[in-house]
Amino acid sequence: MSKNRFSENEDKAPGSRHFNDYARLSGIGLEFSASVALVGWLGWLLDRWTGLADSFPVFLLIGVFLGLGLGIYRLQLKVSTPPPKEKENPDPEDDDQ
Repeated sequence: MSKNRFSENEDKAPGSRHFNDYARLSGIGLEFSASVALVGWLGWLLDRWTGLADSFPVFLLIGVFLGLGLGIYRLQLKVSTPPPKEKENPDPEDDDQ
């Protein structure tokens, strides 16, 4: 029996591909925002440790911009690589033949 291009998605729930795309993209967004927040927080801690937090938060600004750069770099890496393909389950009817 020949398979057409639509037969591979017949056994999956409708909308599961869109859910996987949304999950992947939201993970990328969370990773981007976490990198900015984490490196910015480390800069804030360094400002408090050096006593610069009261006058001008130099390390906070450096941390935010480094976090943005890191986040953009990671975003570019994630978007340029294709998403992993799902493993195809062998059809149990084909095993009997």
